[in-house]
Amino acid sequence: MQKIPVFVPGLIVLLVACLLIAGCSSTDTTNQTAQPDTTTNVGALYTAGDIVKNPASTAGSAYLILKYDAASDTYERALIYQNADGSWGYRSDDLTDKINRSVIDKVYTDKLAHTSLSSVPIGTPTGITPAETAQTTEPAMATTTALKAPSITSIIPNEGYAGSNVSVQNLAGENFTVGATARLSHNTSIIQALDVRYISNKSLICTFVIPSDAPAGSWDVTVTNPDGQSDTFTKIFTILSAGSATMTTSPAVNGSVSVTSIEPSFAYSHDYREFIISGSKFQAGAGVKLQKDGKTDIVGTAVSVTSDTQIHCFFDIPYESQGFWDIIVTNPDQTSGKMTGGFEVRQ
Repeated sequence: MQKIPVFVPGLIVLLVACLLIAGCSSTDTTNQTAQPDTTTNVGALYTAGDIVKNPASTAGSAYLILKYDAASDTYERALIYQNADGSWGYRSDDLTDKINRSVIDKVYTDKLAHTSLSSVPIGTPTGITPAETAQTTEPAMATTTALKAPSITSIIPNEGYAGSNVSVQNLAGENFTVGATARLSHNTSIIQALDVRYISNKSLICTFVIPSDAPAGSWDVTVTNPDGQSDTFTKIFTILSAGSATMTTSPAVNGSVSVTSIEPSFAYSHDYREFIISGSKFQAGAGVKLQKDGKTDIVGTAVSVTSDTQIHCFFDIPYESQGFWDIIVTNPDQTSGKMTGGFEVRQ
């Protein structure tokens, strides 16, 4: 009988072991390459909790992304404001609106921060407020710095007509705190500001509802912090008599479209910002423009019809365009509406 060499079985065992090792390596490689790439971001640019802003805007507020709806390709957003320490932030109310994704992704390109939605309060900012700071201050700490009194430097706009609502875009100064109030005064007449919103320690926004019988002339502006400290800037605001107005706030309606207001109601030459137009019977795809005799129309861009009563858009205001302009909204079916002299460009 022929003998089989002893080393042959050992060689077979070695070959089998090599094949098993190669198979395991191949399986591991396959498993590794099959893992999905989770870093790829497609679709919406922003997610819930992102805080975004238009880089061209000088406003002290920004927009908080609440959610993205893929079915309608829209974001739901809300205004967000800074806390006293400059961090974001808080919401002054529970109002939200929806806007097309393409508008947000293309216009609001400055991502400021990201936060948890549950951490954003409505009505009061996060952190310790000035009033709470005063309550927790130990009497023995004589070196503690006292809160400074507010100081007013300017107000925009600085005039308004009797019988109108004036939306103050920036009541500027220093040392404003959350909960500050504002008012106009003239002799014994007082007009208390409504909807006062804290933007930063240097800026407030508010609304003055001026009675139709308010005396024309120069009025004082006063800001009072919750601790009772205040500042008054004398004769900084002018109330004009209703008879001196060169514009009408009554919308002229063509067809079934009504244009009733624009916020803000004015801008300065070479300004670029977002505006909100209100009215009724607006249709998706509507166009917006400002029109004035002797001037080239100012056509709205990034127009978003958020509902049949509201339109968001941007206007790029050219130089040398001072005066009152008509606001015109035209629907795809050619029905339109016009608010005569409803928008003012200031130098």
